[in-house]
Amino acid sequence: MWTWFETRPRLTDAAIAVAAFVLFGTADFVRDGVAGMLIDIVLALSLAFWRRLPGLGLAIAWLGALVQVATVDGLLAGDILILAAVFATGLAESRAVRWAGLASSLVGGGIAGARLILFAPSNGDGALLPTDSFGRGVYFVLASGITAAALALFWALGLLVRNRRAASIQRTEHDRERILAEARLTEERERALLSREMHDLIGHALAVVIAQSDGARYAKATNPEAETTALATINRTARSALDDVHELLSVLREPGDPTTTGVRAGIRAGVGTGISTGIGTGIGTGISTRVSTGDLDLLVSTVREAGLDVVVSETGIRMPLTAAHDLAMFRVLQESLTNAIKHGGRGSSAAVRLDWGSDEVRFGVTTTEPRHAGDRDAGAPGALPHRRGGAALFGQGLIGMRERMRLLDGTVETGPRADGTPGFRVDARLPYSTPEGE
Repeated sequence: MWTWFETRPRLTDAAIAVAAFVLFGTADFVRDGVAGMLIDIVLALSLAFWRRLPGLGLAIAWLGALVQVATVDGLLAGDILILAAVFATGLAESRAVRWAGLASSLVGGGIAGARLILFAPSNGDGALLPTDSFGRGVYFVLASGITAAALALFWALGLLVRNRRAASIQRTEHDRERILAEARLTEERERALLSREMHDLIGHALAVVIAQSDGARYAKATNPEAETTALATINRTARSALDDVHELLSVLREPGDPTTTGVRAGIRAGVGTGISTGIGTGIGTGISTRVSTGDLDLLVSTVREAGLDVVVSETGIRMPLTAAHDLAMFRVLQESLTNAIKHGGRGSSAAVRLDWGSDEVRFGVTTTEPRHAGDRDAGAPGALPHRRGGAALFGQGLIGMRERMRLLDGTVETGPRADGTPGFRVDARLPYSTPEGE
């Protein structure tokens, strides 16, 4: 019902004016006759404009009040409507109208006091007033002050309501801008994570392909079977990377795709628990559910075929992880081994370690590089090309590692081996909790 009135402001204001006239006009007609009722018509008319044209409503109220001062002795019940007109000026958007309402309160109080005290009729109520000038002056000041205070109070109430409305609108706009800013930040972070996924997928695949093709080229003359083995590895790696990239791109172009639903669900969860964590959960559950630490054996097998000697050691009891934690751990290990292929050089080896605790897993990769590039026969099957490059150690891959772990409150430390042996180390710590239902 209230909604119906709110959507029809003009009709609502007209109904208020009619109701006010019926209520106060009847009372003043009984007391003062037709004159009082006609003045109430003018005062009630001012209510029809209080919302849309408060300045016009104030002018109409002034007209009724001046007619009352000239024609009627004393007060009318309809004078209460003047308070409503002054209240409306306090709500006005126009500063001129607001100041006019405050001035009307002060001037109106003085006029009312003068009409009631200084120019009161000699009979009736006027008999109760003091006859000396000092006494009438005191009464005039009191009557004017009380009337002006009453009018100013209603004007101040209107101003207070206006300020509260303005503050509420400002808060709403501020919240809207904040939500939009968070949405833009969410979109940028999602885009960064998607690009990081692409980097990991393509970077690992290309590293294996390059290592296999180089090794096969060197070994072709002495071991023809090495070429066939290398081509099979290249084919398998390329197909797997192509499938992963296709799945990743489907998230970007198909809004209704189930994987997209996982990303968006993670983002929505991020509103309450932290945008970054929500996005990381969405990426983990929506994009790459196909890869996890359970695929570590396949990853190790792939890099071994690429020519890298890998030893895996695992302690503790392997715990089930959430999709986001599982993916982050796999990608860090994948990027570490990919870097070992790209930058380690021929004769390099890698030690993968996993240490499962009750509430966190510590894992990492330590590479050992030969002191001399020629320590391994370049013609051996699967031989690694020498790709040492210090600048590459600080590229997007390591940044991606740190960002992934940071989203899940984990840490990654990278750098040269501390024992002085040529090589590189990646040490990671990932807190976790088991998924629901485990």
